[in-house]
Amino acid sequence: MDEQLVMGFGPRSARALSVTQLVRLISETLEDHLDRVWVAGEVSNGRLAASGHFYFTLKDDRSSISVVMFRSDYQRLRFQIKDGMALMVRGRVNMFEARGSLQIVADEIEPRGLGALQIAFEQLKKRLAADGMFERTRKRTLPFLPRTIGIVTARRGAGLRDIVHVLLERFPNVHLLVRAAKVQGDGAAWEIAEAIADLNEDARAEVIIVGRGGGSLEDLWAFNQEIVARAIFNSRIPIISAVGHEIDYTIADFVADVRAPTPTAAAQMVVPSIVELREQIAMTHAALIARMKRELGGWRETVDDLAVRVRNPAALAARARADLADSGDALRDALRNRIDRARRTVRELLLRLRTPAAEIRELRHQLAQGSLSLAHGAGRLVRERRVRLATFSDRLNAAAVAGLVQRRHRLGELAARLDSLSPLRVLERGYAVVSSTRDARVVVDAFSVEVGDELQIRLLRGRLRARTVARET
Repeated sequence: MDEQLVMGFGPRSARALSVTQLVRLISETLEDHLDRVWVAGEVSNGRLAASGHFYFTLKDDRSSISVVMFRSDYQRLRFQIKDGMALMVRGRVNMFEARGSLQIVADEIEPRGLGALQIAFEQLKKRLAADGMFERTRKRTLPFLPRTIGIVTARRGAGLRDIVHVLLERFPNVHLLVRAAKVQGDGAAWEIAEAIADLNEDARAEVIIVGRGGGSLEDLWAFNQEIVARAIFNSRIPIISAVGHEIDYTIADFVADVRAPTPTAAAQMVVPSIVELREQIAMTHAALIARMKRELGGWRETVDDLAVRVRNPAALAARARADLADSGDALRDALRNRIDRARRTVRELLLRLRTPAAEIRELRHQLAQGSLSLAHGAGRLVRERRVRLATFSDRLNAAAVAGLVQRRHRLGELAARLDSLSPLRVLERGYAVVSSTRDARVVVDAFSVEVGDELQIRLLRGRLRARTVARET
């Protein structure tokens, strides 16, 4: 390389390189000496181009370098690259000849700190939670005793064997619909989603168990895919998620209606034990029999008590007839007494009543006396009113005269005060009122008038016009 690139202060006649030659020389040097490197830094200015290539800047406290990851490599990433994320980037360092700038062509990217799968898990969980897919209000309760149960898992997996064994042991009469699907590796998420959709289309299953046995985060990754989460969310049939071991949590667990810690627990959860049901039925039957015996015993005691207290029906009827006869006699006596009292009252009223003619004569006499009293009273009232009216008239006239005299006196006083304030009274004593003809204002200050101004002088009788020839203080 020393033969290709010589730096020094030789004569100007040395052969000069073109820009393209220099950039290409630098690029070849980098390729020869810096093939693959791991670079750590922080992401900024990340953007996904329409071509599918992802561009960003990798920087630390003092420097930065451009990074490009081509579409084929970017699509394999498990997580989304965000600004501010700390990354480890592996790739080739080359020179972008069009701009003469350094860049890294990345073929592998790993997050610093949390692993790529964990970051992808958290990103998807946050996005689906924002869409409301984890809301408790949308989760459905499981049927108590489903007749048909759908199962989505691997055909030869241990999870399927555990589920079937527990289901048939707990309730042998249940029907199972097994829809086999890959639960690990490429295409597993798509097959799981298709299996859930197929069971919904079949519509015979009343509940679906989706799951597999335990494994690493990589092994369980199919259940952390968005396509599986949305298939569970869109299912019309309640779904139990049974993925991994008790400590394993997947996105499917958060979306499903019920989360079971293991496939075995899911089978125990979905159907009751037939043995336990029979025991409960037997206990309930025994409790009902005991309750019926207590109730019947109570009613028997009540009937026996009533049998002792109830007498011969014939004797009761005879006693009732005797009571009825006594009541009839008492009623007749009461009615007879009431009629007698009413007759006596009528006779007394007849004695007290007078004939209509006598009533009319009495009313006429009372009317005549009332008329005389009324005429006498009316005359007296008219005379009293006339006297009071004359008195009021005299008092009103006297008050009017007094008021008029008082107001005339007041008017005289006001006229005298007004006359004393009249400017004409001042003019009678030899004074005059001087005003400027320029603005018609009264002159009270000599310096408010200019020499040559025309003045108007108001006397007691007549007016004068004058011109200012001088001003004095």
